[in-house]
Amino acid sequence: MSATITVDPTAVIAPIHPWLFGSFVEHLRRCVYDGIYDPGSALSDAEGFRLDVLEAVRGLAPTHLRYPGGNFVSGYHWRDGIGPRDTRPVRYEHAWGATEPNAIGTHEFVGYCRRLDSTPHFCVKCDTGTPEEAANWL
Repeated sequence: MSATITVDPTAVIAPIHPWLFGSFVEHLRRCVYDGIYDPGSALSDAEGFRLDVLEAVRGLAPTHLRYPGGNFVSGYHWRDGIGPRDTRPVRYEHAWGATEPNAIGTHEFVGYCRRLDSTPHFCVKCDTGTPEEAANWL
């Protein structure tokens, strides 16, 4: 006995939500610092963002970016990433065992998303703050 399968790539079964094509920014190793953000690099713009990385990410056309992504959010408080950079707290980041200078925060992330024409998707950890606190800020 044999079977035949026919695939019709033009057949639409259901719409695909555009947020399926999103991504996240994780403070793991060089993703953020020396990755998307490297103010000392000749490849960076005046704001410190790497233009080569920006163009590579733009080519992926992410519909939204989640921030912060991955394990980093386990100890992150979103308020640490707002306000002038020089007043933001420097913290020990337990998930990755590194110092977090908070040079990239909420303001910078929103600007990065705008440059990519992506929607910012914020992750708020409720044991380092509350949903009400985040909702009242936005």
